[in-house]
Amino acid sequence: MKSKESKKKIQEFKFDEEFEEIGALFNQGLIKSISRLQELKPTNLSKKLQMGFNTYTEKLRNPELFTIEEIVKLAIVVGTNYKIVLEIIQREVKEKYGV
Repeated sequence: MKSKESKKKIQEFKFDEEFEEIGALFNQGLIKSISRLQELKPTNLSKKLQMGFNTYTEKLRNPELFTIEEIVKLAIVVGTNYKIVLEIIQREVKEKYGV
């Protein structure tokens, strides 16, 4: 029986040039909704984040489900500041739930 690959800690995640374009979109303020990431290499990015594809796309549709750890990992991999990603998610949650 194959053992599952253990989850990497935040410190083990590194910037990946494959996703540099996504980081640039975040940094330029061109990503207004986290669900936009469904259009940008979702299969490869979900694997890089060690997240199942269905789980990843569910979190993109319902960003309140992302953990802080997942937000930080995403930011590291694409090369942006986690605060940018967090602000987008916070805005979406506020619009969705009025909080």
